[in-house]
Amino acid sequence: MKDKVVLIGMPGCGKSTIGEVISNELKLKFYDMDEYIEGMTSKTIPQLFEMGETYFRDLETLACIELSKKDNILISSGGGVIKRKENMDVLKEKSYIVFIDRPLEELLKDIDISGRPLLKEGRDKLIKLYDERYELYKLYADEIIRNDKELENVISIAKEVIKLNLELD
Repeated sequence: MKDKVVLIGMPGCGKSTIGEVISNELKLKFYDMDEYIEGMTSKTIPQLFEMGETYFRDLETLACIELSKKDNILISSGGGVIKRKENMDVLKEKSYIVFIDRPLEELLKDIDISGRPLLKEGRDKLIKLYDERYELYKLYADEIIRNDKELENVISIAKEVIKLNLELD
């Protein structure tokens, strides 16, 4: 059994919202990976992307390695964490990976693209990212939870699935 949970999924799928609630209820320490990277660097995600996506992805890999060493945590990953196999190999070793699968039409309706560097080109870029990433999310997921219902229902389902698959101290 594993002692960490990693939520993966598209930007705007609900990882952080769902993760914060579940981590509180299950008494897991919550980490938002983007906030963790901002804390490591004292820069915002848009500032880091100005230095190049590769630079940001290198920091993301470092964050994966550091967070994988912590116990009894829940991580809301960045949407692109699945782009590097090494990230997912490190995370999967001791983590239960949950793909928060929000339908594309819901993402397009709800997402605020401000502050999201990869989405500054708008809706078309979100569609392209979805097409590029969807199969990778499914590939790495231990569990897929569809976020197309009331948020409380999705949180309840996710919490039960996580409780069944974690070994907590």
